[in-house]
Amino acid sequence: MTDYRPRLSIEITEQQNQKLRELVPWGTKNQLFSTIIDQLIPLLERHGSTVIALILDNKLKANRLLNIEELKDGDS
Repeated sequence: MTDYRPRLSIEITEQQNQKLRELVPWGTKNQLFSTIIDQLIPLLERHGSTVIALILDNKLKANRLLNIEELKDGDS
């Protein structure tokens, strides 16, 4: 029996790679992108290709879905 773990392999630009290396702490990238995928799957299950089209057309953006200032205020 093997411990098969599927992987997602995508090409990114040098700039994307450099920024991720600067901004995402070492060892956190897998957990971060796994969580993003977990949050994306229900949207895809409910809305399918509409979600894909909105993301690819830059009409559905993370910064519009998440008001981080509101979340930070809620922590205090």
